[in-house]
Amino acid sequence: MLEEGWVAGQAQPAAGAATASEVLIVLVAEDEAPIAEIVAAVVEEVAGQPVLAAHGREALHLARQRRPALVITDLMMPHLNGAELIAALRADAAAGGYPTPPIILMTAAGPGPAAEAGADAILRKPFNLDDLEALLRRFLGLT
Repeated sequence: MLEEGWVAGQAQPAAGAATASEVLIVLVAEDEAPIAEIVAAVVEEVAGQPVLAAHGREALHLARQRRPALVITDLMMPHLNGAELIAALRADAAAGGYPTPPIILMTAAGPGPAAEAGADAILRKPFNLDDLEALLRRFLGLT
């Protein structure tokens, strides 16, 4: 299991699209440590600072503290599943008057549950690392 609140690096989030020197916070909510570590490595390679959460409740807490530029969440997690996390993030943003960060949902579930979750993009497990990188670049505004 992941350490709760594990954070790589110390950079602060940047507003808008990243330049070559900016590092953007990317929240990764995944209860399977090997998958979370792979996603974190790709995030770091693309120019993001991964903040890892081992379950949905921790992810919501970290999102409220850190205001990530992007959220990547698993659908099936303890304490809040991915769909519940997405709903809470969108409700927080609406109540706070700020935009919801883009959300990528990782899932091995069929199209029904994934589509109903309301993510901006769906990454089917097992996923190709090139597909993950392309989504990161797209949502972080990198070319």
